[in-house]
Amino acid sequence: MMRCRQEPWGRPIMKRYLLGAVVVSIVAFQASLASAGGCGDMKPPSLETNIPTGVRFTNDTNSIIRIYWSDFDGQLKDYGLVQPEETVGFKTYVHHRWYAELYMSDEALCAGPISAPDTETCDMRLMFDGERGMIDMDGGYCDY
Repeated sequence: MMRCRQEPWGRPIMKRYLLGAVVVSIVAFQASLASAGGCGDMKPPSLETNIPTGVRFTNDTNSIIRIYWSDFDGQLKDYGLVQPEETVGFKTYVHHRWYAELYMSDEALCAGPISAPDTETCDMRLMFDGERGMIDMDGGYCDY
């Protein structure tokens, strides 16, 4: 029978180490999802403009999509997840570059850059074409 060393106040040390290992595993898994294949970490930078607009993403797939904004150095910044059949929108600026990463069971696919060419909000609908293994995009008022 395995016995755990007790801390001075009577709690087994093993529980604390096990909890720490679980937390580290979860964080490592999330980090691997954020950088797995797909969009990578760097893309062409967003143009520095000051004309406000908006961008909306509609997920018409059965998978989760992660949204990224490319900053002025080309570093992708995570703007969160879009669940299947969900629409999310962001305030942005004309010609700022956005990317959508579709997570599937065995790979991640990247769509973009997506940007609003003027002050009209860009509406991007993302779909998955299983025959071609690609993301299809339908973007009203979007450059892509």
